[in-house]
Amino acid sequence: MTRSFSRAVAGTAVALALLVPGGTAVAADADGTAAVRGADDGPATPGPRARVIGTLEGNHSAHSLNKRGEVVFRSDGASTVWNAVTGRSRTLEGAPDAVPSDIADDGRVVGSQPGEGLVVWNTDGTVTRAGLPPGEQAVTGGSTIRTGEDGTVVLAAYHYVSVPPSPRPRLVVAHYRWQPAKGFQQLTRPGDGSNAVALNDEGLVVGRTEKTAAAWRPDGTVTKYAPTAGHTGWTWANAVNNREVLVGGQERPDGAVTPTRWDGPESPRQLPHPGFGGDATGVNDRGWVIGAVRPAAEGYRTDPVVWDPRGRMHRLDALLRPDPGGEVESVDAINNRNQVLVHIKRADSSRYLAVVQLG
Repeated sequence: MTRSFSRAVAGTAVALALLVPGGTAVAADADGTAAVRGADDGPATPGPRARVIGTLEGNHSAHSLNKRGEVVFRSDGASTVWNAVTGRSRTLEGAPDAVPSDIADDGRVVGSQPGEGLVVWNTDGTVTRAGLPPGEQAVTGGSTIRTGEDGTVVLAAYHYVSVPPSPRPRLVVAHYRWQPAKGFQQLTRPGDGSNAVALNDEGLVVGRTEKTAAAWRPDGTVTKYAPTAGHTGWTWANAVNNREVLVGGQERPDGAVTPTRWDGPESPRQLPHPGFGGDATGVNDRGWVIGAVRPAAEGYRTDPVVWDPRGRMHRLDALLRPDPGGEVESVDAINNRNQVLVHIKRADSSRYLAVVQLG
């Protein structure tokens, strides 16, 4: 989804009552707060404060943030770790053409290297080349490679197959779990719509199996997660915390998707949104959730948001108020210190990264 929006006008005091399917009223206030309210609830309490810890100029593509405030990305031909707290950067050595994807709290980094597959930059400075799953030709990069504190990595890999009479080979993708002592374990079958996209620090992997949100446990069992009433059976998980809270989305009968939190396999909770859907993409151990919502029925625009532990939605544009004409394009990661990683675009189209403290 494209994530962009126009900056809200400062000082606007208009409150909009927005209808969520199922009759739940959501109030969006001038401070960007939205919360599910009952008939006897009073006005929404003020939203959280947001303080920028550090910024980094440049059009960097980053997807992860550890508890130290460290972010990884590829810049000017080098794999780089930037610390938003200290402002310092360091280059990852040992795999010059590899692209980093995720960074653990202990500083370990995982990524992909062309022709080599999975790469791990260890905390002692050494590099582990885990290679490719059997039969695969390459590992996909970007945000598809994730690691937990126990050393488990989840990733996607692919190969091509010939399917006559078509002259073009077909791309086949499967998802795997990798562990230092056990190697690769295939989690999904190619072609059935399944994926495995995230994990917690204890090796619990989440994603989707066929049309249902699912978790693959370290013991090999798979747990499926149900939709809320009134939704179809199409659900998916994008993230999980160490309390086994899953977040993701689910589809309504009209095709719209709604951001969702699961505190258990049979306890889905639709998160507040402006009435036109959205998706939850990250969750920390304190119950803060990040994601994006659609502010209108038409178009592809989405607004980056956070949901606090009480389930209230807060628009990041209202919390951060970028320079006039600026846009918070996306919120891409959250750590257990309530810090979030955002990408911001200025009116002149220049971009920068910002790490923001919520509280």
